[in-house]
Amino acid sequence: MHDRARVGVSRCLLGDRVRYDGGSKPHRLTIDRLAGLFELVPVCPEVEAGLPTPRPPVQLTASIDHPRVTGRDDASIDVTETLRDYCVQRIPELDGLCGFILKSRSPSCGLDSTPVFTDGHCVTQTSRGVFARELCRRYPGLPVIEETQLDETAKLDRFIRAVETARSG
Repeated sequence: MHDRARVGVSRCLLGDRVRYDGGSKPHRLTIDRLAGLFELVPVCPEVEAGLPTPRPPVQLTASIDHPRVTGRDDASIDVTETLRDYCVQRIPELDGLCGFILKSRSPSCGLDSTPVFTDGHCVTQTSRGVFARELCRRYPGLPVIEETQLDETAKLDRFIRAVETARSG
């Protein structure tokens, strides 16, 4: 058993330069506070699936319920099956996590904030990224949250309690 609860986290939130543009999106609260409470397990579906850094940007397209992951600037790029194959292999390896912090608006990790585009226009609803969708399907009781929600004290406290409950339960 681990000393601290293990929580998955999108790698870019830890400051790792894994984003499509070669950058990162360090989230100070995750790095400064939650890393002291939990054992953070970094995950980047796009890089771990074999996509390069930097890489052409992708977006969710087609439909809300069954989106595809295609190039934002080059519609001939389609990495949907690459990411789905990665999910089939990687997500079962995440058994034992007590929570997950996901990158908002990401076509792989967005929880419910990722825009979907059809015919070049953003639809009004948002969807889950491919990895977030499969993670939540496989582990329906797993506490999951986007980094933007952690900035709200009540949601942060609720997430911390849910992770601790998952660890002890």
